[in-house]
Amino acid sequence: MSDLQDMNTADEAADYLRLTPDKLKRMARAKQIGHIKNGRDYIFPREAIVKWKTDNTVEPLPTANPWGISDSSLRRLRQS
Repeated sequence: MSDLQDMNTADEAADYLRLTPDKLKRMARAKQIGHIKNGRDYIFPREAIVKWKTDNTVEPLPTANPWGISDSSLRRLRQS
C-alpha cells in the first residue's frame, strides 16, 4: 500500500483503498467519495480519501459478550 499525496490519481487512491480504479471512478460518479474531475481524469484529495475511509470503517464487535451467544446472533440483536 502506498502513501497518500495531497492530490492522488485514481490509480494511487484505488491502490491505497484496495479497490480497482474502475470501482473508485464509479463511486466518484455516484458521489460516494469526494473528487475533482479534470476532463476525463479524476483527482482524489487526501482529505476525501481519509473521510471516506473513516466513514466506512466498521468497528469490530467485542470478542466476548456477557450473554454467551454467537457473534452472528449478537449482530442481529444489535441491528434490531
